[in-house]
Amino acid sequence: MDEIRTVIAEHDDSLRRSMERYLCRTDDIRVVGSTGDGGAVLSLLRQTRPHVLLIDPAFPGRDGPELLRRIRREPGLRIIVTTGNTRGAVTERPVPLRVCYVLAKPLALASLEEYIRLAMVEEEQPEGRRLAVERRVALALRELGARAGRRRYLYTFHAVCAAVEQPQLLSDGVTRAVYPLVAGKCGASVPAVKQGVRSLWEWLWEKGDREALERYLPAAVCGRDFRPGSSAFVGALARQLREDCRMWG
Repeated sequence: MDEIRTVIAEHDDSLRRSMERYLCRTDDIRVVGSTGDGGAVLSLLRQTRPHVLLIDPAFPGRDGPELLRRIRREPGLRIIVTTGNTRGAVTERPVPLRVCYVLAKPLALASLEEYIRLAMVEEEQPEGRRLAVERRVALALRELGARAGRRRYLYTFHAVCAAVEQPQLLSDGVTRAVYPLVAGKCGASVPAVKQGVRSLWEWLWEKGDREALERYLPAAVCGRDFRPGSSAFVGALARQLREDCRMWG
């Protein structure tokens, strides 16, 4: 695919212009339409036929979930929701609404372009197993309290996905085997990936959902008085998700 055709539907004019300017600098993403009017979204999609829609459904005077339900009927469309209310009704059921990702505002624009590309890769993969892994990892991180939209989330997401899909990597060590894969995928250095995962894990340990931490991580990790290392976190979460038969259901 030569380019990823993208439409932006955002009621914040300043943010919408910033997104347009940033994405127009990329080599493989082309903004083919942009609107700040919730009533114009469907007609714009039918005129431009994009691959990806970036949308904050909370337009003034509009029913966000209903707007998404109408949008999902558009064939072949990947939807990325951007929102300042990650616990609102719009984001309660992202998978049935064919939403690939829910990104919390304020957005890191560098991460936004990565999610656009990731949405395309996800849709182009025919294997149901890989799609199930990505959906399940994203759900687990969300329940733990992580919010997509920053590079530290992206690094952690890819690290856990790699460890779930290739469990043999864990025997070689997360730092030695997993982080180099993530660095190559994200175009980053291994130290940057390691620091990003550590940063998110520190935040989850201090401010994440404690009930979810206890549910996803074994007592050997979560039951300590001190915070385990980020490698232990990635390995433990990946092992737990592999054991979760619902992932393959």
